Amino acid sequence: MFNPEREFMRITPALAYEKLRQDAESQNKIILHKDGKFYHVYEWSAWLLKTLVCTEELQRERGDAKMLQVNRFVTKSGEYVLAGFPLESVSKYIPEYDDLQEMEGGDLSITITLSDDMQQLSTEQLQTMFEEWKQNQPVKEGRKSTHEIHAGSSQAPTLARSGVFAIISEVLSYPVEQKTPAENIEFISKMKQSIVALL
Repeated sequence: MFNPEREFMRITPALAYEKLRQDAESQNKIILHKDGKFYHVYEWSAWLLKTLVCTEELQRERGDAKMLQVNRFVTKSGEYVLAGFPLESVSKYIPEYDDLQEMEGGDLSITITLSDDMQQLSTEQLQTMFEEWKQNQPVKEGRKSTHEIHAGSSQAPTLARSGVFAIISEVLSYPVEQKTPAENIEFISKMKQSIVALL
């Protein structure tokens, strides 16, 4: 059974990457994360996929029986949007793109062209558009069974609840080499506050 809380902890690095959309070179990339026989598409990537590449209008025009679904999951650790499709369906859901790169673990990075309107917008304006779209996605509730909660290590649920994974993910994804010393000091200070809040 799908457990959104456990999924959130497993995909934290993917979600951290999705938040790093601060330069023009990363704003037009859709990242497909390979998970078994499926690709999962999160956050900003899901937004680009649904609003520019595989729109409902396109799917209706070509007569698709089912629309590509995006759901918003709200967990104790945070929230995220997710779309998914089988590995062999990439060309169906992403029929046109500028570039495709295979990443570690079989993930794919697909570069698309933003619409003319989007190319005129600042990063902040694009972020606002994304957030508004995200809030309009249907919330999908997941049930947790006792078996799922106790299946892993006995410390895992405690660590997940404590926010340790989120902090570790944020530290690992922070581009220290690309930041100024002042920004690095500010980041370290923020992380210290987050850690103190857990104690």
